Amino acid sequence: MALEQYARWGELLLSGYESGRMVVSGSGVAGVFNGMVICGMGGSGVSGDFLAVIGRLYGSRLPIVVFKGFDLPGWYSSYLVVAVSYSGNTLETIECSRRARGFGSKVVHISSGGLLRSEAGGSGIPWIPLEPGLLPRAALPLMVGALIGLTDALGVTSVGDEVLLETYYALRNTLVDEARGLADAVAESDILVVGACGYYGVLAERFRSEFSENSKMLVKAEVYPESAHNDIVAWQTKKKAKTAFIAIKGGGGICSRIMEFVSRKYREHGVVEELDLGAPSLPSLMKGALIGGYASVLVAKERGIDPATTSVIEEYKKILADNVNT
Repeated sequence: MALEQYARWGELLLSGYESGRMVVSGSGVAGVFNGMVICGMGGSGVSGDFLAVIGRLYGSRLPIVVFKGFDLPGWYSSYLVVAVSYSGNTLETIECSRRARGFGSKVVHISSGGLLRSEAGGSGIPWIPLEPGLLPRAALPLMVGALIGLTDALGVTSVGDEVLLETYYALRNTLVDEARGLADAVAESDILVVGACGYYGVLAERFRSEFSENSKMLVKAEVYPESAHNDIVAWQTKKKAKTAFIAIKGGGGICSRIMEFVSRKYREHGVVEELDLGAPSLPSLMKGALIGGYASVLVAKERGIDPATTSVIEEYKKILADNVNT
């Protein structure tokens, strides 16, 4: 089931984009604000990370900040706050929205239902609906599309239909077989390390969460150039654990030289699989994320693991529900 959901990413991206664009008309969202805060956790929160990178790539006219937690600071009161939770029941995100409303911020909710939908209806908050029934992490293009649709309609970004269609075709033409090399390289390892530079740093973090949730692996993300000042020092000495590495490449310039150096260091400690995505763009970012998703599900199948089961997260959510007044 998981592979089939990932295979729908092209259509999910366009569906989310249309939902996000439509909510602006007559909603009262448009107006003066000094930036945007995307509140979200896990597979939903990463959609904000992608939007922040997309804003850098395609010239956002305002700052885009991602907040992951309960206690949204009051200095964001002049920002538009977008609460994103695929289920609509993520308590940290719900609390983030409530705090923002307490500050008098403009707020938008994005979900497939849940408390975010019901609180939007009760408070007159614009709500962007998402198709229900997906694994939250497989719903990434729905949420990224919704955010781009919203920011394009508000004039914050100018990604546009042409780039969206290019991304749609890139996703539609990305096959499971493109992920098999990655899956084969990491399936037998004890630890997976994913390294990337610059704009592609968001993919290192995305791969970390995908392989953690779907494959139940121990995964470490290294984002360069920052990791060149700390993380990479760990590879000065030999490790006993069986370690596999994924080096995400592309973009040229200094990042290419950094990742060539990093790959050489990685090869001293284990098998290295390189994923070269070329120049950073929305199509390359989403294609890379899809390949990572496919690979994480393939590894789960190889290990006899159900990618949909996340019992520890459910334990965590129960603790929150018992301690947070919703």
